[in-house]
Amino acid sequence: MSTMPALRRLTQLATADSITVDAVSRPARTFTGDFYFTHRHDDRVWLALGDVAGKGLPAAIVMVMIQEELEHRIARCAETKCDPASTITRLQEFLLPLMPRNRFATAVIAHLRDDGTLTLANGGHCPPLLVRNDGTIEEIPSTGPLLGILKRASWESITLHLDEGESLILYSDGVTESAIDGEELGVDGLRAIVRRVGAVPEAILRELGETSDDVTLVVVRRN
Repeated sequence: MSTMPALRRLTQLATADSITVDAVSRPARTFTGDFYFTHRHDDRVWLALGDVAGKGLPAAIVMVMIQEELEHRIARCAETKCDPASTITRLQEFLLPLMPRNRFATAVIAHLRDDGTLTLANGGHCPPLLVRNDGTIEEIPSTGPLLGILKRASWESITLHLDEGESLILYSDGVTESAIDGEELGVDGLRAIVRRVGAVPEAILRELGETSDDVTLVVVRRN
């Protein structure tokens, strides 16, 4: 059973009949360095989840700046129909002059269309998981470097497809770094939990062990 602090935030967003988003976040301390954001525009749902290196108030301050910038950038990208890699690039341009030398961020930005087309860019973040109807769980690797470090960096967007009933799981490293009996969970451990309890944020959280980091999960399901 989890020994993590009490749940701080739970969001269930029925974004449309065709797509449902469930998000849950639990900070390790009073402040969190994790961030997530969803935005519905036309035929798609935009999603973002990321993490600022470090804990406590310093990470939380950077997180708030990223959150505000993301909301602005994603809204603009949704209107102009740019892809997630472009959004990450613009977020990087915003962060470079602001990030202290000992700070960096990771982020996944994606959009899922009502027809199941998923377009995703991953800036050094934990590999998102695709939960298929046949029980297969696929990892989506990074498509570019961390944010806020390299002056010259580029990211790519990849396109996949979700059938009805399939889910995308985004999560922060506090999930995979949780420890059960002294063993770090890792991505393989998370996959095992998802096979056992399904792509349900609250159920996954109940299976996690001890962690000293923020924990955030966003599950997107195509209905």
